Amino acid sequence: MMFRTALVTVIAAGLLSLSGIFELKHMYGKIHADAQGYYGYLVAVFIEQSFDWESVIAPYAETYFDGQAADFVVNSSEGSINKYYVGVAVLMLPFFLLSCLSAFLFGYPVDGYSEPFQHGATVAALFYSGMGIYFLARFIHNQGINKYIALFCSVLCLFATPLFHYSVSEPAMSHAYSFGLFGVFLYLVDDWVRNEKRKTLLLGAAVYALIILVRPVNGMIILSVPFIANGFSILKTRWGTKTMVWSNLFLAFSIVIGILLIQSITYLFQVGQPLVWSYKGEGFNFLNPEPLNFLFSYKKGLFVYTPIAFIGLLGVFWFAYKRRPSGLWLVAFLALSTYVLSSWWNWYYGASLGMRAAVEFMPFLAFGLAFLLQELIKPLRAVLILLCLGTVGLNLIQEHQYQKFILHWDDMTKERFWKVFLKTDRKYQGLFYRDETPLQLPSDEEIQFRVVFESDLEGETTWGNQGINTEKAYSGLNSTLVSGKNNYGTTLGVPVSEMGALGEKKLVITAMVWSSISMPDLTIAYSFRNDSSDYGHQYVSLGQFVTEQEQWIQVQTMVSMLAATDTADNWIVYPYTTGETDVYLDDIRYEVITLNPASTQP
Repeated sequence: MMFRTALVTVIAAGLLSLSGIFELKHMYGKIHADAQGYYGYLVAVFIEQSFDWESVIAPYAETYFDGQAADFVVNSSEGSINKYYVGVAVLMLPFFLLSCLSAFLFGYPVDGYSEPFQHGATVAALFYSGMGIYFLARFIHNQGINKYIALFCSVLCLFATPLFHYSVSEPAMSHAYSFGLFGVFLYLVDDWVRNEKRKTLLLGAAVYALIILVRPVNGMIILSVPFIANGFSILKTRWGTKTMVWSNLFLAFSIVIGILLIQSITYLFQVGQPLVWSYKGEGFNFLNPEPLNFLFSYKKGLFVYTPIAFIGLLGVFWFAYKRRPSGLWLVAFLALSTYVLSSWWNWYYGASLGMRAAVEFMPFLAFGLAFLLQELIKPLRAVLILLCLGTVGLNLIQEHQYQKFILHWDDMTKERFWKVFLKTDRKYQGLFYRDETPLQLPSDEEIQFRVVFESDLEGETTWGNQGINTEKAYSGLNSTLVSGKNNYGTTLGVPVSEMGALGEKKLVITAMVWSSISMPDLTIAYSFRNDSSDYGHQYVSLGQFVTEQEQWIQVQTMVSMLAATDTADNWIVYPYTTGETDVYLDDIRYEVITLNPASTQP
């Protein structure tokens, strides 16, 4: 029954993802941002046969990612290295190979990113989410909890938390895979404590190694073993009386080390070093954690965006009161996990739906919820079940809001949260992107050089005539049009020498935009060119700022520029779309700011 329930659950999630309710701007967004780094190992090994990350990502950027290759490469004295760990790629490997076969059989490019690979990533994430649900339900049931309650609480992990988002919308991120491994780990450790099977111990060791290989900080799940084993008494008894246990533990330890060597092998191929700290300039601030923000902030707080987690925590406290020492160990483990996770330099973990770093820890809170439901009398249990179902609706609405730019991806506040609470109307889409606070431009002290290139597209101009028309205009008679028939707008070519000395630069883009729909597919694209190459492609998305339709609206954004290699090269910049909608731009302004080297030092 548990297997069937897990299977039906992931199928239902998959069907929801295909319904269009939670659709991204385009399906190729399923492997984007950080996910390009996790997934990039597969492309590097099986498609490009190279760890030259420029060749792994850049050729596909324009085709699949609106040119926006993720910034996951760290440059060091040894060379360029993928900052993310290889575990997700290892777990996705069977699905990647099936996607290769599907692409070949059905005539798609076997390039790692075409449609079969996008679907393959979703299937992979749903598989591991379903695996986590199945083994979590078995673990909870083995603790003496009714199997229906165990299944209910396990399924809630998918539909009432951001796990749903990271299973169907961003399936190449690490969280669905970590969740699945957490569920298996809980079950295997519990089974080993009960039955002391050598095979179970060794499987548990392999799963633990994979947990670290996917996301090293999650290795602290080993500290949950006293909770699973109800303290150390059983472990001490076994370790003190059976010599064979120690030999098994040594073998288990060897399995962990052996699997972790996969990461070292990738480092050797990339930079010739077996151990590397790939998160250059990032780390933990253990002396300045943010646990209150981590749990309660309107920006990303766990309990704000995932209230089912708070209900689960109440169950954990009740379990700690009723079942000692196991419950106290669980509370201590969750407290320590919160401390560690909230100590990361970016405590809210960037652009995400809810507190994504806590997704894989939901099995522990699901256990607390199950214990609470088991303990309640039937009338109160029914009320709590209805409340839990309400959190499912809330989570799915938030998923829709996130995809439609109603929830801001990293800048929510209390006022913003309540302004769009449960709102799905089109008029709320992009509201907080339109209401962005003014750009925080560098100060005069930080600026070494600045130059502005702007045009109202009237009369004689050095800007190209691509898309120039008189159908619509904000000022004067002319604008530039990008559409399905004409992907490129007016193009500007500038010698890099006119942009100041080589160095760190910011690009400020300002334009008036008219579109028949809100949030069209619209980017500003640029690259550097010389006689032999066209390099440094970057595509800056503007579509999310166009929050009104059929009227002129000013958009402005600032990004860090990619670096030119020679002042003799040319900088080429132009509006670009891959969509079918007609989008007009006028009064375009590009401001290039070269930063003072002293201001960029840490």
